[in-house]
Parts: sequence; C-alpha cells; structure tokens
Amino acid sequence: MLDIKAVGFIIGIGLLFFIQGSATLPSDAQVIDFGQTVTGSAPGAYYKVDVPSPGTLSVILEEVPPDMLTRIAIINDAGTWLASQDTSTPGETITVRAQADAPGWYWIGILDLNGKTHDTDYAFQVALG
Repeated sequence: MLDIKAVGFIIGIGLLFFIQGSATLPSDAQVIDFGQTVTGSAPGAYYKVDVPSPGTLSVILEEVPPDMLTRIAIINDAGTWLASQDTSTPGETITVRAQADAPGWYWIGILDLNGKTHDTDYAFQVALG
C-alpha cells in the first residue's frame, strides 16, 4: 500500500509531466500582474503573465509553508520550459529567472514536490527586468 507521501509525489510528478510533455498549457491558469503579491495553496497551481517586451522574467517566492518542498517552473507560450528549480530544504524561499525572448504569455508553475497540502499559503511576485 502506498503511503500519503508517495501518492502526493506521484500526483505532483503527473502534474509536471502534464505541462512539460505537452504543448497545451493549463487553460485555467490565473492571470497575474507584475509586482502583484500572489498567494496560493499547495499542492500548487499555474499562473500566467502577459510579457509586453523581451527581458528577464523573475519569480520571487517570498513565503512558503515551513514543510513545503517547492518547484517553480517558467514556461513560454509554446510550452517550452525556460527554467525550473526545486528547493532542497523545506520552507526555503528562492528566485527563479528565465529569459523572455519575445512578448506574449508566460506560465508560472508553483508546486509542492510531495503533492502535499498545507495549513498556510505560499506567496510570490513576478518581475520583468
């Protein structure tokens, strides 16, 4: 019998393969703005931001539940993963950067690597420099 951690991991990996292995991006991704503090709950969600011009896209994870191992992915409109980074310590905050070569929609994936839910939310911002 699988324990809850193993089931959560399998679900999390399945979600990641869904967007990484397909050109179809999540249609229910929440639209966010640059500089907006966005909160969400694990096991995670997808967000999209409209990039008006080329530049460096930064996802700044500001708050995270203390027991959450996090993956942040930045994906372009063609479904190509531009950057992906995992935290190595639960509760760790990180910044992930990717080059946005053209204007258009870019997707941000924030996921708990173990597929767990938590009592507190994560918070992040997206910047273009």
